[in-house]
Amino acid sequence: MPTPGSSPDPPSGLPPSAPVPAPTAIHALPATGAADIIRQPAPVITTAALAVLTVAALYFGRDIFLPFALAVLLSFLLAPPVEWLRRLRIPRSAAVLIVVGCAVMLVSAISVLVVSQTIDIAENLPIYQKTMQAKIRNLRAAMPGGGAFNRTTEVIEALSEELSGKNDPPAAGKAGRSKPKQEPLPVRVEPPDSPIYMAQTIAGPLLGPLGTAGLVVIFIFFVLLQPSDLRDRFIRLAGSDLHRTTEALGEAAHRVSRYLLMQLVVNATYGIPLGIGLYLIGVPGAFLWALLAILLRFVPYLGPFIAALFPLTLAFVVDSGWGMLLWTLALILCIELISNNVVEPWLYGSSTGLTPVAVILSAIFWTLLWGPVGLILATPFTVCLVVMGRYVPQLAFLDVLLGSEPVLTAEERLYQRLLAGNVEEAIEIAESLVAEESEEGFYERVGLPTLLLAENARLHGATADDRKRVAQGLHAVVRDLEETPRAEGDVPAQAGPSCLCIGGRSDLDGAAAAMLAHALQAGGTVARALPAAAVSPEAIGNLDLEGMETVCLIYLCDTPKAYARFACRRLKRRRPGLKIVLAAWNLDPRAGTVEQLAIDAQADAGASTFKQALHALANRPDQPQGAPAQAPPDVHATGGGEPASA
Repeated sequence: MPTPGSSPDPPSGLPPSAPVPAPTAIHALPATGAADIIRQPAPVITTAALAVLTVAALYFGRDIFLPFALAVLLSFLLAPPVEWLRRLRIPRSAAVLIVVGCAVMLVSAISVLVVSQTIDIAENLPIYQKTMQAKIRNLRAAMPGGGAFNRTTEVIEALSEELSGKNDPPAAGKAGRSKPKQEPLPVRVEPPDSPIYMAQTIAGPLLGPLGTAGLVVIFIFFVLLQPSDLRDRFIRLAGSDLHRTTEALGEAAHRVSRYLLMQLVVNATYGIPLGIGLYLIGVPGAFLWALLAILLRFVPYLGPFIAALFPLTLAFVVDSGWGMLLWTLALILCIELISNNVVEPWLYGSSTGLTPVAVILSAIFWTLLWGPVGLILATPFTVCLVVMGRYVPQLAFLDVLLGSEPVLTAEERLYQRLLAGNVEEAIEIAESLVAEESEEGFYERVGLPTLLLAENARLHGATADDRKRVAQGLHAVVRDLEETPRAEGDVPAQAGPSCLCIGGRSDLDGAAAAMLAHALQAGGTVARALPAAAVSPEAIGNLDLEGMETVCLIYLCDTPKAYARFACRRLKRRRPGLKIVLAAWNLDPRAGTVEQLAIDAQADAGASTFKQALHALANRPDQPQGAPAQAPPDVHATGGGEPASA
C-alpha cells in the first residue's frame, strides 16, 4: 500500500511513465485513498480468516492441543532444574528423566493425600448434615413469629412444589370423575456382579484424566529433551525475520516464566499458612483446602473466592457454634490482605502486560474453548499473544486491545480530551503530569506538542472551531495551574525584566503565549500574556508597551514570515529599544532557520523550542542564546499558513 504522498504502482502492461487512469467508481477520491480502498481489505480478510481457522482448529483439536499446551506451560517451570543439573555435567536425557520423575512422584504423593482427605470428609458427611440441620433449626428459633427467614423458606418450598407438579389438579375422566391413582411398582435393575463390569465402572471415569496426564508427561519429556529443535521449527514457521522472531520468543518466554514462578510463590505463601491455620482451628481437610487454594489462585479474580468458599462452608457445617466459622473467616481475610498488599507487590517486579479487562476476556475465551483447564492457561497464552502482537504487524491489534501499555501519548490524550470538550478531565491529566515534574516540563513536553497537534490537524480535516475549542480548553488548564496553591518555599520572587508574551496570529498561538507566561512567572520573571488580536493591524497601534522591556511573538504555523515581519516592524517603530524574541515552534525546514527568520523580521533573537524561549526571555546564563533552530520532531506541517484575522 503506498504511503501518503506517494503514487500507486502502475498496473501490469503499462510502462512506468504512462499515466494511470483512475477507475470511474472512485474518480472523486484522491490517488492514495483509492489505493487504500483497493488494497486494504485483502490483508484484513486474510488475517480474519486465519484467526477463525485457528480458533476452529484449537476447538476441534483440543484433545491433542490441550495436553501439548499444558506440557509447554509446565516445561517453563521444569526447565530451570534441568539446566541446573546440566551444569553438573549430567547428560540432558538423564537430567530430564530425573526432573520429570521427581515431578510425577510429587504429584502422585499429593494426589494420594488429597484422595485420603476427601474420603475422610465424605465418611463424616452424615455427622455434618446433622450439625447443619441443628444449626438451621437454631436460626429458625432465633427469628420467631414468621420472620424473614421463615417466609423465604416457605416461598422456596412453594415454588419447589409448583415446579414438581404436586399441586396440579387431577385429570377428569370420561364421566367427569378422576380415576384412582395407582402407585407404580418399584423396579430395580441389579448390575451384574462380574469383575469386568466392576472394572469398567471404577476405571472408566479415570481413563480420560489418566490418558491426558500421560500425554502431558510424554510431551514434557520431549519438549525438555529437544528444546532447541522445537524453537528452531517455530522460528521457521513464524517467518524469515530471525531478529524479530528471536526477540518475540525471548520476551514471551521471560514473561510467562516469571508469571508462573512468581504466581506459584505467591500462591504457596498463601496456601501454606492457610493450611496450617485451618489445621490449628480444627477444620477437616486442612491440607486439601490449602492445596486447592494454591491451584485455584492461578485462576484470575474468581479463584481466590472459590478457594475461600470451601473451608468456610465446612467450618459452618462442622461446628455446632459459630466460633470455627468466625476464626476461619478472620484467617482468610488476614492472609488475603497480607498477600495482596505485601507479598504480591514485593515479588511481582513487573506485571504480565495485560489490562484487567483483557484478563477477564481471555479467561472467558479460553474457558469456552478448552473448559476449566483453559481457565488456568488463559493468562499465559494471552501474554504470548500480546507479545506476538508487538512483533508481528498483522497481529498488532492484539497488543492494542489486550496490552497494558498506553496506546496514546500524554499529548494525544490531552488533545483528545480538549477536542472532545472535556476540560475537567484535561485539567486532571495536566495536574497529574505537573505533580510528576514542573510546570515548565509539562508545557514543554506535553502542552506545546498538544498545540502542535491541533495546528497540524488542519491538514486532516480539522476545522477552525476545533482549534478554537482546543485553545480555550488549554487556557482553562493554564488558569487552573496558576490557581493551584504552591508551597511557601516554592514561590519564587518576581524579578527580572518585564516580559510580554503575545500570540502571533491564531487562538492556538495565544494559548502558547499563556503557557510561556505562566512558565516565566513560575521561574520568577514578571510576565503576562496577550491574545493574537493584540497584534492585528487594527489593534497593534493601541498596544500598551509601557514598562515592557521584552516582547515574545509566538507562531505555531509553519510559514510565519509575513506575520512576524509585520508585527516586528510595527513594534520597533513604536518603541525602538524594545527587545523582540521570535518563537517559531513549528517552522517548516524549507522556510529556513529561526535565526534567518528573526533577521528577516528585524527581531533581536529567535527560539525554536520552548526552553530556548524561556532562557532568552528570563536571561538565564546557563543556556546560550542563538542555538541552531530545530523544529520539534514529527510535528512539521507542509501546508501554508492561514491569513491573519483582523
